[in-house]
Amino acid sequence: MTTSKTILYDHHTALEAKLAPFAGWEMPIQYKGILAEHQAVREKAGLFDVSHMGRIGVRGPDAEELLDYLSSNHIMGKEPGSATYTVWPNEHGGSVDDLIVYKNSDTDFFVIVNASNRQKDLDHLKKWAQGKSVQIEDYFEGNGILALQGPKALPLLSSIYPEVAQIKPMHFIRKGYIYLSRTGYTGAGGFEIYAPNEEIVTLWDRLMQLGVEPIGLGARDTLRLEMGFALYGHELTDDIAPTESVSAWSVKYDNHDFLGKEAMQKKEGRKAYGVLLLDKGIARQGHPVLFDNKQIGEVTSGTFSPTLNKAIALILVDRSLKIGDIIIIQIRNTACQGQVVELPFVRKNK
Repeated sequence: MTTSKTILYDHHTALEAKLAPFAGWEMPIQYKGILAEHQAVREKAGLFDVSHMGRIGVRGPDAEELLDYLSSNHIMGKEPGSATYTVWPNEHGGSVDDLIVYKNSDTDFFVIVNASNRQKDLDHLKKWAQGKSVQIEDYFEGNGILALQGPKALPLLSSIYPEVAQIKPMHFIRKGYIYLSRTGYTGAGGFEIYAPNEEIVTLWDRLMQLGVEPIGLGARDTLRLEMGFALYGHELTDDIAPTESVSAWSVKYDNHDFLGKEAMQKKEGRKAYGVLLLDKGIARQGHPVLFDNKQIGEVTSGTFSPTLNKAIALILVDRSLKIGDIIIIQIRNTACQGQVVELPFVRKNK
């Protein structure tokens, strides 16, 4: 299977990044090392190439109604310039993908989808757009995405685009062909830039000249996990409902008819929790979770938290647990104790 490359591939190789296939793309996993890069984002700022993710435009008189019907969260009635995190449920109550819907106007939107689901999401959109007055256009070719994250992101990016200082969290502005948003998936604060490839290269070079550290997908995963955020394929899948995940907060039943709603409500319902490991060991996806000597579920994601200097995990189980409960995670031949804790594991920077 051939892998795709972002417009910044040669930049990554020049920086001697460790590259590996991810969702069909040859992507930088780390440059100086995951721990150092994680710390750079938490304390200063780091720059991610996330051009493997996809941008899809949705326009027309029925665009808002369509996106509202496909989304677990409310899309209808949001203000222009808003960015809304949501899950797209399937007909069976599972999850097609989790994504962010950006609203230019009542008839002009775009969505940012996960790399592994680009074509799947595009096909899903087109399927449900049939018979509606909607135009769908993907920007998979010729466009890229950067994420500048960390407490120093604002002063750095405002030196190039002064107007970013006016962007509220979960909002965006448009500057010609460039979109600048403030959503973030690291809990460290920051911005995203959606632009044609030539602009992406120029902006990457300018930020590197300002001393910003390049960050790979390894640290992106540890940063998102410290926040208790979902990663599609782990916390959300075609068989895991949004309500069974750490993204349950994005499901709005009231005054909202959406695809898969009834099926989701009929599901018996598993529950997601955060766990801090008390014994040595790193939990990984699929490791069994036990309570009272019975398996109640499994780990969906696990890693070592550089901020806490402890191992953490997200679990999906078929019974209710309380904060403070002690569970067992079976890591190969070792039974490791873990404590159920509140999410996020690490509090967001202001």
